Amino acid sequence: MATKTIQVGSGASLTTTNLSFAAITEEDIYTDDNTQKITRGLFSSNAASLSTFFTSSAQSASSGDYYYDVYDKAGSDSTREVQFSVAYGHALGSGSVRLNAESNFVGSLDSPSRAIYSQYAQTLLPAHIKKFNFTGVNVAGTAADENHIYVVNFKRSRIKDELDPGNWELNLRSGSNQIRLIDDSGDAGQESNTGAEYYNVVSGSLSAGIVVQNTTRTYGRVYPKRGIIVLSATQLDLATPSGISANTNTGSNTNGNNAFKLFTYISHSAANDSTNGVFKARNLEELKCTYYFLRVRNSHFNFSNNPSYSTTGSNGNLTFSQPTFRNNPKSYITTVGLFNDSNEMLAVAKLSQPILKSYANEILIKVKLDF
Repeated sequence: MATKTIQVGSGASLTTTNLSFAAITEEDIYTDDNTQKITRGLFSSNAASLSTFFTSSAQSASSGDYYYDVYDKAGSDSTREVQFSVAYGHALGSGSVRLNAESNFVGSLDSPSRAIYSQYAQTLLPAHIKKFNFTGVNVAGTAADENHIYVVNFKRSRIKDELDPGNWELNLRSGSNQIRLIDDSGDAGQESNTGAEYYNVVSGSLSAGIVVQNTTRTYGRVYPKRGIIVLSATQLDLATPSGISANTNTGSNTNGNNAFKLFTYISHSAANDSTNGVFKARNLEELKCTYYFLRVRNSHFNFSNNPSYSTTGSNGNLTFSQPTFRNNPKSYITTVGLFNDSNEMLAVAKLSQPILKSYANEILIKVKLDF
């Protein structure tokens, strides 16, 4: 730190330490090894449930063949926000119209449903696995490759670090058939599997837990860190209590509009039962805390560059607006900025109230940074 002689008033001088920055050493930094877990409602305004669902009329002509964004409010409301998206995928491209007119076979690479299936398979499955495989999804109750899927995909910004496992409930209703779905992260067999890449989607509710008789039936998988729920279309097509008779359209080169069907299954459930039929979900954020202890010595930061504090003449002399500052300069600290070695500001901390700084006092400021 360099020292400088500052001209005060009519030729009088005061020697002080001239600082623009104060270095922080390793001794001034403490990182808490304990991770703090915070869970909040996943939907707008940190709501833990969503009971009203809307789509955009303009989306049918643009991305409706692939997915639908689901909003919390009607299109006339300027404050509405996207909560999640719904999609339908088929491994062979069924249930959607081929986009390439020259492709005359099922499985065209230009089929929207095939593109959706391939996208989620590549994102969620190991490289050598091409199809989703859920335990007990077919009528016989044995494991089988799932050729078509429904998907609920939350906005990345809403899930924070991840969708909170064991803290969501999806309700689907088709006609008079309704099922309530949760994951099995709270099952006794999952106790040692905290933080797993995925959990099974099973029948149950947040209030009652897993339905015992359906513990061997899997409706799909949830990937918490991705914020994605993948559902077996085969299972949903079964009649209640195994499914909801979803009537998924798997016609060749036919627009089944299956993604919109999933939207209606979700919205109809909430409309039929505004208490137990709503979509419930929470996010999970893991925070680590680092503390920076900043000591402001008595000779540091007692001056201000505010024009009301002082002016500098053509000869470089510093003239104080208040004569009392001549031998006893004072300032008020209101903000702390954390900079890197290139003098680039990385974080700003605001003090709850201004703190008086002068030669007669020193200040210790503790800055807490959560990340």
